[in-house]
Amino acid sequence: MSSGRPQPVQIIFAALIGTSISSVVFGRAVLALIVALGVILVLIDRHLRQTAWRQLRLSAIHPVGILVIVTMLLWSVSALGSSFPVRSLEAALRSGLFVAVGVIVYAVLRTNPRLHEFSSRVVIASTAVAVTIAVLEMTVLPELYWVLRLKGWHSTPLDTELKSFSSLIVFLFPLLAMAGWKAPPSWRLWAVFAATGLVILAWHNSNRAALAGLLGAVLISVIALFVRYGAKRVVISVVLGVGALFAVVFTWLSISRSHLSDVAPANDWFFPVWLIDFQRQTIWAHSLEIVRQAPWFGIGPNTINFAPGADQPLPGNESLHLIPAHPHNWMVEVFAETGAFGLAALLITLVVIATQLLLEYRRTAAPKYMAAIAVLAGYWVSGLFNFSYWSAWWQLCFALAMAFALSALATGPSKK
Repeated sequence: MSSGRPQPVQIIFAALIGTSISSVVFGRAVLALIVALGVILVLIDRHLRQTAWRQLRLSAIHPVGILVIVTMLLWSVSALGSSFPVRSLEAALRSGLFVAVGVIVYAVLRTNPRLHEFSSRVVIASTAVAVTIAVLEMTVLPELYWVLRLKGWHSTPLDTELKSFSSLIVFLFPLLAMAGWKAPPSWRLWAVFAATGLVILAWHNSNRAALAGLLGAVLISVIALFVRYGAKRVVISVVLGVGALFAVVFTWLSISRSHLSDVAPANDWFFPVWLIDFQRQTIWAHSLEIVRQAPWFGIGPNTINFAPGADQPLPGNESLHLIPAHPHNWMVEVFAETGAFGLAALLITLVVIATQLLLEYRRTAAPKYMAAIAVLAGYWVSGLFNFSYWSAWWQLCFALAMAFALSALATGPSKK
């Protein structure tokens, strides 16, 4: 690791990665372009290319890397038996590609101690700008949203257009907390501003999946504190605070969504419909029926919406299909599409990663491990209710967030 001044190519790469996740406010294509430019920089620079390749080889023989490779192989077997093998194989291999991109980001940001610090400031600044733009689009200037997407200057109010961006709270909130903790006071204020704006966006968009992910991140963070410090007074106070927060959220949901019980079809629902709407529960139940068609290797990644009966009207909400594009639950989706073997491989990999992160946080108390734990929990909890597991931009943002968190140095706040 070099301790001198970062090279221009390193600085450009760090700036690109720092803006990548928040760039979704301009569209997913912008995210893809920024990451592609970053990878190209690594490929054309000999030193960065060698650094990335070395880390890729080391990661491939690491226990987690081996588990990831095994999972990709099992998913590929599922793809070969799919009715749409090319589509399925692309989805399976693309997931592995995004893991490789995360390893490259991790490797490069660790080449210089100053590099991650610079990229952290870029994360704070870019998120603050993106949040400001999103709030303006959502409230007083919807024209900005449409013109930035080359659809002309018109004042059509936004509906769910910013839901994807607001979902990024599960990645950006932990990264802002880590970056702000290490930064001088002025930068911390901007981090707080950006994090507050993300919460407002998620709330205004009624993005319950994102808020559930954030609550999941908070809960796992409290568990990490217990693992590290035991039942000390501060930890107990945090636990009580989190418990009160969960109680308030569940009470609010039961009151504000109680009317959903009146419109749901008569059924013995597994979850209260005020907590999880009957549409999702119906979709999940039908998806689990599909598992019976191929219980061991599944019907093929990213194909569940083509399964027989998937296009039938959803009882109680005939405007939806029984499988509207995807099941809105990564566990159900992976189970149906890659079978028991594919899901088991993924779950084992997640348990190993989570255990290692918790043990590292217990050993070092480094903020980067807490941030990675929060990102991990936020992504997988949120994914129980929102996007398709195979959604490329969603997987890529997760890989970038994890790589960014783990590439930080285990140091205290800046004294500047």
